[in-house]
Amino acid sequence: MKKYILNIKIIALLIFTLPACDSVLDKVPLDSYSDATVWSDINLSNYYLNDLYKSTIVYRNIHLSALTDECFFIHIKGTDVYLQGNISADNGGVWTRTGGYSFDNYSWSLYSSIQKINVFLANIDNVPGAYQGSAKDEVKEQTDLMKGEATFLRAFLYTNLCRVYGGSIIFREPNQLGDDFSASTRSTFEETVDFIVEDCDNAASALKLKSETEMGRATKEAALALKSRILLFAASDLTADGTAESEYVGYKNPDRTALWTAAKNAAKAVMDMNTCNLTDFGAPDKGAVAENYYQLFKSYDLSNGEIIWGRMFSQSDGDQNRMNLRNANNGNECYGSHCPTQQLIDDYEMEDGSKFSEHFELDGENYYKNKSSVFTSENPYHNREPRFYGAILYDSAMWQPRIYAALAERDPLGIYDRRTRRTVQADGSAIDVFGLDTRQGPVDSEDGSYTGYLMKKTLDDQIQGYYESNKNVIITLRYAEVIMNYAEACMELNETEIAAEYINKIRNRAGLPDFTGDMEEALQHERKMEFVFEDLRWFDVRRWKILEETLTDALGMSILETTDESTNTVTTTWRQINVQDRGPADTKMYWVPIPTTEINKAPQLIQNPGY
Repeated sequence: MKKYILNIKIIALLIFTLPACDSVLDKVPLDSYSDATVWSDINLSNYYLNDLYKSTIVYRNIHLSALTDECFFIHIKGTDVYLQGNISADNGGVWTRTGGYSFDNYSWSLYSSIQKINVFLANIDNVPGAYQGSAKDEVKEQTDLMKGEATFLRAFLYTNLCRVYGGSIIFREPNQLGDDFSASTRSTFEETVDFIVEDCDNAASALKLKSETEMGRATKEAALALKSRILLFAASDLTADGTAESEYVGYKNPDRTALWTAAKNAAKAVMDMNTCNLTDFGAPDKGAVAENYYQLFKSYDLSNGEIIWGRMFSQSDGDQNRMNLRNANNGNECYGSHCPTQQLIDDYEMEDGSKFSEHFELDGENYYKNKSSVFTSENPYHNREPRFYGAILYDSAMWQPRIYAALAERDPLGIYDRRTRRTVQADGSAIDVFGLDTRQGPVDSEDGSYTGYLMKKTLDDQIQGYYESNKNVIITLRYAEVIMNYAEACMELNETEIAAEYINKIRNRAGLPDFTGDMEEALQHERKMEFVFEDLRWFDVRRWKILEETLTDALGMSILETTDESTNTVTTTWRQINVQDRGPADTKMYWVPIPTTEINKAPQLIQNPGY
C-alpha cells in the first residue's frame, strides 16, 4: 500500500451550499473562495473533498451501543427518551441533541452533508477545463476518481439515513437558493435502497483498490462492502417479512429469495476480490487472541488487511479523537461514559465455547454462584473467551498506570479496580475502602461506571486520556462484517453448510470451537460478541425484530471483598444489580421519527408509523 495518509484537516473553509429555506438541509455560505476559483483548481477541489470526508465520519461522543443491551450511557439525558419508549417527533432525545449528545452520524441533519456532496458532484467535472494539454488529461483522471469518492460518501450517508428513518428524500443534485421544498417527498424504502446500490456500483466502478489508494480515502472494496451492508439490512425481517406498516419502512411485496440472493452476492463480490483478509489473532493461543483482537482496534492507520475503511487521527490535528477521555476509567480522571451491561458480560462464552450460564447461576439474592464441574473458580471473570479480555475492562483487569503519584503507590501495576474492600474488625465494626475506579473512589466519583465495567476495545492503553487525544482509528467497515453478512444470507437461503463454515471462521480465529445448536441463534450471538461497540448491534436487533426481548433493564455488578480479622479469612462476592429501568419496547421504536420541525417545513413528508 502507498504510504500516504489522507489529511482531512481543513485549511480553507470550502463549503458551498446554496440554501433553499431555513431547514437542516440548508447551510449558509462559509467559503472564502468563489465558486469559479474552486472549480478551476484541482488543489482547492481536493480540499473541498477532504472536508466531505471530515463531515462523513465524525468522532462519536455517544455510541449506538447506548441504545442496546451492550451499554449503559452514563450521561442518561437523551438516551432515556428512547430507552423508556418516550421518543416522539417532538422529542427525539439523542437524535436531536438533547442533553448535548446526539448521533451525528445517523441523524436527519445528514442532509446538510449530502448537500455539500451534491455541490461537489455537480461541479467537479468543470475542473479539467481549466487546464491545457497533458495536464488536462491528468486532472481529468484525478477528478474522475474524486467523483467516485464523493459518490461513495453519499451512499454511506444515505445508508445511515435509510437504516434509521427508512425511505429518504433522494437528492441527486444540489439544492439552489430559492428552491421550493414543498415538492420534495420521501422515496419509498425500496427506491432508497436501489439508489444507494446504484451509488455503490458507480463508486466501485470509479474507485481503485485499497492497495492503490491513499489510506483514508474511499476504495473499491469499501463501496462493495457498503453495498453488502445495505442489502443485508434490506433483506431482513424488519423490512422484508411482508409486515411493514408502510412502503417507507419496508417492501410492499418482497421477494425474500431475490433479496437474500442480492445480499449474498454483494458480500461474495468483496470476498472474490481476494484483497481483504481476516486478521490472524494467533489462535489457539488464547492470550494472543485477546491481545491481537484488542490491538486491531488500537491501530494507528488503516493498513491492516481486515480494515476496509475508516478514519485516522493525529494528536496534533484540531479535529481530535477523545475516545479515551470519554470512555476510560474515572480513576484516571476520564469520563467512563459507556458502561457495558451485565447482560453483555454474561453473554461472553467460557474459554471452551460453552455458555456462561452452564457454569454460573444466581441465587435468591442475586449473587453469582459457581455450579461448574469444569471451571472451579468462584470468580466469574476467569476462564472466559479471549474476546472478553480484549474488549472489556472488568475488576482486576490490567490496564494502565495511574496519573497521580499517590494513586500509583496504591496501584503500581495499573489494575482496573472496581471492588469495595471491607475489613470486619474484632469488635464487629467494619471499615470500607473503595476501589480507585468505583463511584465512591478518591478521584472522580461522578464519572465512575454504574455497571462495574468499561469498554477496553477502541481505547489506547498507551495514552492518558485526561491529557492526550487518541490517534487510533475509527474502523467503519471491516472484512469480518462482510464474512458474517455472507453467512447470514447463505443461512436464509438454506445453504446451511456454507453458512456454518463462515460463522465458524469468525469463531475459530477468536480461539473458540465450532458452534453447536441452533444456527440462527449462533449467528446472532456471534455478531453480538464480534462487533461489540462497533455501532452494529442496534441495527441488528431491529432488523431481526428482537428489540422487545433485548430492551430489558440495564444490569451491572457489585463486588465486595470482606476480610474478617477475627477468623483471618477473606471472601469475595459478586452480586448482580439493576442500573437502569428500560422498556417495555414499543413497536414504533424500530424506526426514528422525522422531527416535527422538519415536518412543519415540508408538511408533505409522511411520518414514520407510530409517530
